Amino acid sequence: MKVAIVKQVLDTFGPWSSIRWEETSPEGLFRIWPSRALHWEMTTLLGADWYIIPQQVNTDYTYDSVLKQRGSAEIVRKYTQKVVAPEDIPYDSYDLVITNDPILDFPSSSRTLFAYFVVEHWDRRYRTSLHRPMRKADLFLAHMMDAPESQGSLPEAISFPYIRDPKSTRALFSATEREEAVWADWRTLSFLGATNNGNGAEAIKAAARRLEKVLHLPVAFRFFSMGLYHGEDPPQWGDAAEFLRELGRQKYYLCLGRGSGAGQGLADAASLGCICFGEQDKPYHRLLCHPEVLCGDLQELPRRVKRVQASQDLQEEIRAWQEEKLRQHFIEEPLALLDAALERKRNRARNVAGRAAGNRC
Repeated sequence: MKVAIVKQVLDTFGPWSSIRWEETSPEGLFRIWPSRALHWEMTTLLGADWYIIPQQVNTDYTYDSVLKQRGSAEIVRKYTQKVVAPEDIPYDSYDLVITNDPILDFPSSSRTLFAYFVVEHWDRRYRTSLHRPMRKADLFLAHMMDAPESQGSLPEAISFPYIRDPKSTRALFSATEREEAVWADWRTLSFLGATNNGNGAEAIKAAARRLEKVLHLPVAFRFFSMGLYHGEDPPQWGDAAEFLRELGRQKYYLCLGRGSGAGQGLADAASLGCICFGEQDKPYHRLLCHPEVLCGDLQELPRRVKRVQASQDLQEEIRAWQEEKLRQHFIEEPLALLDAALERKRNRARNVAGRAAGNRC
């Protein structure tokens, strides 16, 4: 399946340059990818090309991440390269085109499958798209897993996670020997430190020290990188790769204490082979976590960590569980959904062409 991914110039996620897969590599992408590694694994698994187009729609996410921060839009435009006009993208050369947010009016006569994510689930376009895809798209890919799996017809909204490529991830970032330590997601430390969105460095450090005493394990963490919220000029090229490299050195990962979001940070850690402790109210955690490491709340965590740490057999069982769930829910099932949708799109195109030919006879 030949795939293209399209985003707007003021979308900080993904690479900051249009690029074809044949021109780069999994590691090379990080040289033009300064923000979170969202969609990096999807790019490597699918061998996808990226196109950056001029701003079409100022979404709720665009406003929150860029436009309300003085000078941020100028920084993004300054460092973004190879912006292309939407009409210059060769849509018919691809089997699948995915956009970050509903930013294009897709051509209705194409045999290409058109889909989109809404980057932030709190964006009102996410809620609207759950009822029906916008702007002539065939699929809305609901990363919060709150849509049906598939109704078998197009257009439709489907539950679809951010897909994973553990093979590429581990080839670059997994350490040969892991530290007997736990990586605490910034959301957990923000919750424990009563801070907002990672602000309050001293409170977060204190929360990490308290967590170490409770778990009897070293706690590694990173302050939440606010990226353009801090007006970084130049951007932190390679920061996402360094984050994954640091995370891959730890044996355990935990993210509990904040109810919002799908929990994709845990999927990052699972791709790296960490043993992951999650919580029951996050969609990705329920899909990935072994029952022994799936917590109802933070109070359960010390007991569960102690039990896992004490048993090598249980650790191997958890790793095997995570491997199977990664393969099933984050690779095979999503790709099968795309294959089936593409076949429906092409069958429909063939039927339309057949009727048109019959009318001409």
